[in-house]
Amino acid sequence: MSTLQRGLRNRNAQTGRFAALAAAAALLLSGCAGAAEPAEQTESAWQEQNFAGVYEQEVGWQECGPGFGVVDGLEELLLGQGMRAEGIRCAWIDAPLDWSNPESTETIRLRAVHIPATGAKRLGTLLSNPGGPGASGVDFAIGLTAGKSFAPVQEQYDLLGFDPRGIAGSSPIDCQSDTEILELQLSLCAAEEPLAQSMGTAQVARDMELMRHLVGDPKMHYAGFSYGTTIGASYATLFPEKVGRIMLDSAWPSDWSSPLGSYLQHEAIANATNELLLSCATDYAVAVCPLGGEDALLRVQEQLDSQPLVATDGAEVSGDMLNGYLTTALYMLPQGRHDVLDVTGRALSGDQEAIDKIAEAMAGGGMRVQLSGMVVRCLSSPHDPNLVGVYDYINKHGLPEALGGPEINDDTIRDYVRLKCEGLPDSGEDYLDFSNKSEEPVLIFGITGDHATPYAGAQQLADELGNATLVTLEGRGHIATFQERSKCADDIAVAYFLKGEVPKVGTVCTDD
Repeated sequence: MSTLQRGLRNRNAQTGRFAALAAAAALLLSGCAGAAEPAEQTESAWQEQNFAGVYEQEVGWQECGPGFGVVDGLEELLLGQGMRAEGIRCAWIDAPLDWSNPESTETIRLRAVHIPATGAKRLGTLLSNPGGPGASGVDFAIGLTAGKSFAPVQEQYDLLGFDPRGIAGSSPIDCQSDTEILELQLSLCAAEEPLAQSMGTAQVARDMELMRHLVGDPKMHYAGFSYGTTIGASYATLFPEKVGRIMLDSAWPSDWSSPLGSYLQHEAIANATNELLLSCATDYAVAVCPLGGEDALLRVQEQLDSQPLVATDGAEVSGDMLNGYLTTALYMLPQGRHDVLDVTGRALSGDQEAIDKIAEAMAGGGMRVQLSGMVVRCLSSPHDPNLVGVYDYINKHGLPEALGGPEINDDTIRDYVRLKCEGLPDSGEDYLDFSNKSEEPVLIFGITGDHATPYAGAQQLADELGNATLVTLEGRGHIATFQERSKCADDIAVAYFLKGEVPKVGTVCTDD
């Protein structure tokens, strides 16, 4: 199927299907005076009707083990670590290779984990997904069982975690090439891997609708975090008739994967890193602070790029790697930030153990989105890249020195207006204008000092969805709930999942 055919089919599936059905019905009934208008077919009904094969499967939940990419005796191991994982089971779930092509019978396998509710009063199944794109939803769901603040939710909900299509254990794509040109990497990946053409966020939301059906829940209950918020927003947009209690924590808006969305994240990370270094002694009580701020960091980065630190195993710690290591601290609570700053200071002083720690921590790339994640971003990107928006924003707000500024010219802004996703033939095919036309309000959390999903994005998403309530957490870092950081935020989330309660508009929480 050509890109144009897939694009037309996808757009019809999201915008024109109901109109076509209504028009066909009108023609059939045109000879019948007074005939009632046929009811529009819901998206969930269309999906079940056109993909009956996967809807009729029986999920074979079984003991988790190496066959699912986890260790033997997983349940006993987790229980021994104090996690609430009694009865944990794993399964493979078949899903269509491409939800936009009903004629195809090709399928992929999604890796899923199910953890029963700890109490007798069960409200349903809670699906969840974390950040990235590129992180394992199976690992994330298991991790939720360790949190004390999440215990009341788990008492009344079964948990269902899954790896998004093409990621981790779910038919992962493995695109290898000799080139370092991202656009070419994406193009070669799409040529090698058919799944790379259907890994967008709307496709993942359709996978969730299949799972909702398979577990027998009448409504979708979902906790999405970071990139996982775009999955939840996509679900609400496509399946308003099935929306239950959907919480989106540290949220992205619909244009999250646009050039402007990417730039805003770069800017937020640069500002947060500078703040981290400046508050090293005052807020994190580090004995020997490594750097005095952005200027010092840039000088050290330049030095390390020409003469990197060398780990015991020969790995080189360049300036870019050091900057990436500091970025990992931004995702941590205060003690973790203290430790990263301390290790950085000791490494720059020549401490070999500290140098080895940085090299080990960054061996997998740190927090950078890998190629599979870029495929997801590109498929979910807006059709209009809005380069004018990027240009106008930079001219209005300035270009931080850490991003190449303060001068604004072709050389300094070039990377922020590159059309990287043009290398992927189906770029933008999964983009959705978010909305929530259900009667159930979506609960959104945004953090004022969030570097990964800037707060303005959570505000924008609340406006886009319409029927949504935004809770603001004044603080730094990423992820507001179930991190043992804010009892206020945790209590609001628990009340929402257990009672369907939403706080009043303008509610603000703080860190404990």
